[in-house]
Amino acid sequence: MRKITVAGYGFIERLGADESLLLVKNAGFDGIDYPLYEEDRREEFSLDGGSDPAAAARVRSVANSLGLSVGQTHAPFGYRADDGSTQESILDIYKRAAEATAMLGAKGMVLHPVKFEDCKYGYRREECFDLNLELFSRLAPFLKGCGVIGLLENMFIKEQKDGFSRLVPTIYSTGEELSRAADTLGEQYAVCLDSGHALITGEDIPAMVRTIGDKLFALHLHDNTRERDDHLPPYFGKLPFASLLGALKEIKYSGNLNFEVRFTSVPKGALPTALKYVRDIGVTFRQMLDGE
Repeated sequence: MRKITVAGYGFIERLGADESLLLVKNAGFDGIDYPLYEEDRREEFSLDGGSDPAAAARVRSVANSLGLSVGQTHAPFGYRADDGSTQESILDIYKRAAEATAMLGAKGMVLHPVKFEDCKYGYRREECFDLNLELFSRLAPFLKGCGVIGLLENMFIKEQKDGFSRLVPTIYSTGEELSRAADTLGEQYAVCLDSGHALITGEDIPAMVRTIGDKLFALHLHDNTRERDDHLPPYFGKLPFASLLGALKEIKYSGNLNFEVRFTSVPKGALPTALKYVRDIGVTFRQMLDGE
């Protein structure tokens, strides 16, 4: 039976690993998508408030004692190719994140592409695509040594125009680009489809799922109103979940149902209720996919 998991988005950095994992267990989840950063410091590696990947062994022990798995991790992100970041500095952080991922027992690590600030719509798209091929190709041998799959995630970028800010397509926004990147990079890479990001960039989400096909390894399931990356629970926005699930069933997606809902503003006392709602939606989704 496929597992129902949740990202520790907005509560692990507040509560720490031990209390968070217990919350996840009590809500009925089978596992967690572990963030390897803190929400206010997304470009820095951090695991349970520290910077030592070896701390993952203790977190894994706590998870195992509760019967939870770490389905995947999320590497630090937010890097730009034109902000002074170097490939070496980015690779160093990704390598530490991959080490922690392996120690947590997770098979996959989600990776955002490095972007140019002006890589919007089609502008500098191929240049940005090639830059990421070089970066991820260099990371591949290290991922292989750790036994970790790099999961390329579909993305957007912020555009400031006429006094308004909006989120628009960029590198890896389409299923075609993600598939081309994963195919080119080889067996050490696959795809994590973020449903909310796809809604923001105006993708035909079922068609995107079909295009990615057997390269689809993991999911970030959440909702929004097409305007902001709100990370709402399913059915709180405008995402067509029935057609998404239909496409997942069509391609015989066999991975976890992982929810990346933002719990940042949920008071501690309400977290059990909020998590339980998301988990119950996961049970419904699993029934739709597997006909339980």
